[in-house]
Amino acid sequence: MPVIITLSVLLYARCFRLLLSLGRIRRALRAAATPAARHRLQTEAHDSFRRQRAAIGPMIAAAPLLGLLGTVSGMEKTFENLSIAGEKSMEGLAGGISEVLVATQSGLTVAIPAMLLVYLAHREVQSQVQAVNRLDRAAGRRGGAA
Repeated sequence: MPVIITLSVLLYARCFRLLLSLGRIRRALRAAATPAARHRLQTEAHDSFRRQRAAIGPMIAAAPLLGLLGTVSGMEKTFENLSIAGEKSMEGLAGGISEVLVATQSGLTVAIPAMLLVYLAHREVQSQVQAVNRLDRAAGRRGGAA
C-alpha cells in the first residue's frame, strides 16, 4: 500500500505539472505577436507533453499492476492464515478477501483519474495546435487582402 501511495503522489505531481505548463504556454500563445513566436510555443507545448507523457505513461500502467500484486500477496496471506489457524469459516475468508480487494481498488483509483488528466493534457495540446493554425490562416488572409 505505501508503494501505491508513493506512486500516486509522484504521478499526480507530474500530471499537474504538465497541465500547469500547458496553461502557461496557452497564455503565452495568446500574447504571441508573430507567427514564429506562436510556432516556437506550439513546439514547446508538444515537446513538453511528449517528454512528460513518457514519464507518466509507465506510472499509469504500473498502478493497477501494483494493486494486483497487493491482491495476490494478500490472498496468499489470507489462505495461509486460514490453513494455519484451522479456521475454515466463510467469515475469515470474506474478511481477508475484502482487505485484499482494497489493493486492487487503490491501483485502479490511482490509474484511471491519471489517464483522464493525461487525456485532458493531450486535448489541450491539440487545442493549441488548432489555435495556432487559425491564427496563421487569419494572418494569411489579412496579409493577402492588404
